[in-house]
Amino acid sequence: MATSWDHDFAFLTQQSELMYLDSAATCQVPMPVLEAYSHYYRHQHANVHRASHRLGRAATTALENARNVFAKYVGAEAENIALMSSTTAALNGLAEQLPIDWQPGDEILLSYAEHHANILPWQRLAKRYKLHLQFISIDQRTGELGDWRTLLNARTKVVSITAASNVTGAVFDIKPLLAAAKAQGAITVVDAAQAAAHVPVNVNDLHCDALVFSMHKVYGVNGCAPLYLHPELWPRMQPFQVGGGIVQEVSPRSAQWVPSIQKFEAGSPNTAAAVAGATAIDWLTKQQPHQHLAQLRSQFVEQLSQRPWLTVLPAGDHTTPTVAFYSLGWQAFDIATWLDQHDIAVRAGHHCAQLLLQQWQLPAVVRVSFGAYNSAADISYFLSTLDAGWDIFSALE
Repeated sequence: MATSWDHDFAFLTQQSELMYLDSAATCQVPMPVLEAYSHYYRHQHANVHRASHRLGRAATTALENARNVFAKYVGAEAENIALMSSTTAALNGLAEQLPIDWQPGDEILLSYAEHHANILPWQRLAKRYKLHLQFISIDQRTGELGDWRTLLNARTKVVSITAASNVTGAVFDIKPLLAAAKAQGAITVVDAAQAAAHVPVNVNDLHCDALVFSMHKVYGVNGCAPLYLHPELWPRMQPFQVGGGIVQEVSPRSAQWVPSIQKFEAGSPNTAAAVAGATAIDWLTKQQPHQHLAQLRSQFVEQLSQRPWLTVLPAGDHTTPTVAFYSLGWQAFDIATWLDQHDIAVRAGHHCAQLLLQQWQLPAVVRVSFGAYNSAADISYFLSTLDAGWDIFSALE
């Protein structure tokens, strides 16, 4: 059974035998997005903000139009959106440049569901200043965010939390945590990389200080990650990197930064990726595949749960179209290899979220993540292929 979006994805016609179920890692790209990317290089390409010629002005307009689209998508003003190369780059920059007078014993609150990109920068910072990292547990029965109230205290200076798990697909109820953290003066950071394509993300509703997501997980291309920074926060911050395009004046021993969000965009921006990302947001907003994906996930989990040799990781009531499972009798990497041999692309391992799997005492799991190009027919073929593999591997035991 085809989906109404099949005609939008070139890879379905060029690799019709491939079933792609790894959209949580990166989405396939719709044709309108590819066309926007190509159009930019064919008709608008120049460096932005510094050229006096018409092509430079056209490129600048294209970049700023994209910034406006990203801002509207998260309920922000464009002057508070910085264009980063990735969520990882943004989180590293935040860890280095948040305006905090760190003292030994200060605390940073994370969760066990964080992607490594939202752990390692804080670990490095903690080692430098002798800080303490605290971690909110993830309920092994429900998959939901555990109790954080005993962890949040006067020494907590930063709360950095994922909006959704990249392993289970759980969408966490982070609003109460963010509100409590803000009330006691902590800076709040949201990693929305897994949520932005699937659930409403509004910075005014969340009342967060920073929020970032990567466009390649929202049907865009690599190289662009909108970073929202609260208007009371970013003027107090130093640039993440320094170089061309972010200064008003440079002397032999000092520099004065531009008084805008562009002070976080040193060097030549990836304007083509931003233009493609804006088109991806437009495409996603018009197409609205969310109900379709929710139905696929529900059907898939129901079918997996009928197989006693499999265990599906819990994710609660609110989820992205991502599912993780494991089998005690069939290793995750062997499952993924078997599926790959039958043209089904999934991911196996710890998914850059080792803390979650360690908390749940799991060495590896298989992750299936749906995109708009997947259908109920994909689920049927997946399950029949999985069952055939189980029949073979279980007989070898």
